[in-house]
Amino acid sequence: MDPAQFDGYVRRGSVDTLSVADAARQLEAVTRYVAQDREVLAEREKRGDPPALDGEKALAFAYEAHSLSLTDATGETVAVLVSPAVLEVLEDAVGLLQGELDRLRGTAAPVTTEELRDELKGRMTS
Repeated sequence: MDPAQFDGYVRRGSVDTLSVADAARQLEAVTRYVAQDREVLAEREKRGDPPALDGEKALAFAYEAHSLSLTDATGETVAVLVSPAVLEVLEDAVGLLQGELDRLRGTAAPVTTEELRDELKGRMTS
């Protein structure tokens, strides 16, 4: 799916943009566009290559992911739409890196991946 198919699409440097009004009229297609990365992540995890396990791979996944910058009437970016898969990878990578820092500092307490996700999700809702 090519973002240029959206009415009102503008490419600003390396950023694909739509006005909030244009995105609202095409919300279902816009969400399908950014959601494509769920399948990409699932395939990588199935192959045993989860990007969250390596900081550089996590950043590359986020950078290469489908996203759209939403702009207001003045053209200023007010939001960025990304797949929840991107947030999941970045949250997991940050949590794993924090665990590694804690271990190196000698302050680490063993934490399971599930406990880590629960903790990260709790921080996001607080």
